[in-house]
Amino acid sequence: MRMRLRHLAPLVLALPLAVAATGCVSGNKAKPRAASRTGCETKNISVVKQDGHDLVLDVCGTHEKWGWYALGGWMYDGPAGTQPAAAPKDDDGDGITNELDACPAKAGPANAADPRKHGCPPATDSDGDGVPDEGDACPNAKGAPSTDLTTTGCPDKDGDGFVDKLDACVEVPGVASTDPTKNGCPPPEPEVEKDTDADTVLDKADACPTDPGKPDPDPAKNGCPLVVVRGTEIVIMEQVQFALGLATIRKESDGLLDNVASVMTAHPEILKIEVQGHTDSQGSAARNKILSQARAEAVRVALVKRKIDAARLTAKGYGQDQPIADNTTPEGQQKNRRVQFLIVEKKPAAPTP
Repeated sequence: MRMRLRHLAPLVLALPLAVAATGCVSGNKAKPRAASRTGCETKNISVVKQDGHDLVLDVCGTHEKWGWYALGGWMYDGPAGTQPAAAPKDDDGDGITNELDACPAKAGPANAADPRKHGCPPATDSDGDGVPDEGDACPNAKGAPSTDLTTTGCPDKDGDGFVDKLDACVEVPGVASTDPTKNGCPPPEPEVEKDTDADTVLDKADACPTDPGKPDPDPAKNGCPLVVVRGTEIVIMEQVQFALGLATIRKESDGLLDNVASVMTAHPEILKIEVQGHTDSQGSAARNKILSQARAEAVRVALVKRKIDAARLTAKGYGQDQPIADNTTPEGQQKNRRVQFLIVEKKPAAPTP
């Protein structure tokens, strides 16, 4: 059974009511109006008391209707015996009962179109961005609505889709980052691949990034010149070639020794070089020592012929005593047969001003 509940002026008591086909509840205020009495006589209307409320019994034909005036000014219009036992509640006094009021603690106007706002006060929008304060993540800063409740209504100054409070670069559009200090910032510039010595071998793969050289499949030689100064040594990328079992330098090594002489000339701070001769372990140790000494001396003489001051050069043969590879393999033996140029004296660097 539905009931109609109307709010009347608090001072009006026990007025005749209109006869309705069915009872219903209404939260809208209504002014007292004259009852429709068609076919009924006034003597059929009487006033009784129930639970401290004035009740009007209206008998009209075969239909009994109850009019009920609560002391708070509410009128019930419905079938006899179904009237409320007490006045309905309207905590905020806006004329809309609590059961129908979407905001029972805050007075507001009726809103038949949206029950979620019925009886609620107009939404406050402090920053005027169209997002009510109660749902605005940034109520005092104008922003755009968003489906993300943590950012809706928040400003995005650079328009990159990252609200300012989460944007590490609010003035410049950027991209997402898992690092909060970079989120919303422009992506880093792609790293320029450097070639410091302009030898076409990029620094990241260049074994000698400050000395121009040629590409080489050996990572230790890639991008290196034929001769280069490294720490305490003048390093040669090829071996000095000798006649088999002899100290005679083969013609094919002339270019290599020319480069060694050029490097020594370009580095006058290198005061003395020890030209070292080394062999593999084949043959007797004594024989190898003699051979390595003879080969070191031959290289020293070749450099003096290339106008390197003899006072800057010494020669010493180490035989098989200082291998750098495995003497049990042909490859290791080849690496051990070598000439090295060790820097033993160098002019001190000038003090920094």
